[in-house]
Amino acid sequence: MGMALFYHDLWFYRGFPKRKVPEYVLAQLLAAFLAALVAYGLYLAGIQNYINTSSNTDPASDILNAFLTSRRFTFIDTATAFFNEFLGTAFLGCTVLALGDDQYAPPGGGMNSLIIGLVITGLNRSFIYNTGLAMNPTRDLGPRLAMVALGYAKELFTNPYWFYGPIVAPALGAFAGGALYDIAIFTGGESPGRNEVKRQSEVEKKTSSRQERFH
Repeated sequence: MGMALFYHDLWFYRGFPKRKVPEYVLAQLLAAFLAALVAYGLYLAGIQNYINTSSNTDPASDILNAFLTSRRFTFIDTATAFFNEFLGTAFLGCTVLALGDDQYAPPGGGMNSLIIGLVITGLNRSFIYNTGLAMNPTRDLGPRLAMVALGYAKELFTNPYWFYGPIVAPALGAFAGGALYDIAIFTGGESPGRNEVKRQSEVEKKTSSRQERFH
């Protein structure tokens, strides 16, 4: 699952270089697109068998649900779907900033990826029922574009969920989670609202410290 949204969080809340954000987002979107194509190719025989033997009058919708997020049931209303994505992403946003907070004994080198993976697994188990839980636009948009390339175009953009669910809701949730962490817990100097000169100095000092740690 891509973490593209959280580079925006790190830029806004922690001074991550703004010029790098588009590169990271595009790289992860491309990775999600290619991963969906690879997965589709790997399961192509099973997909074709399902299409040929399924009693479902619209087997394409079941196939798309395996790759994309959506309102999984007709009784899931717009507000439920939106806040499902919003809350799941807000929790992850808090986690991302917490792992980079050296005021509270952050985990050792190499542990961040493991912890984020465990948190994502837990969030998926908790929030996946309603929408499939994107938590990031690249996780849905990359496979969605791959499905367009594979000929499912007419199925994909007729419902506005594709925009407000995996794009708008996670974007707002990520920023809300970051704001909650900064207001309630964070005491460092990188947060927005601090003196800008001191903030930039703090960002440069911590960036240099982290680089020295890995050399």
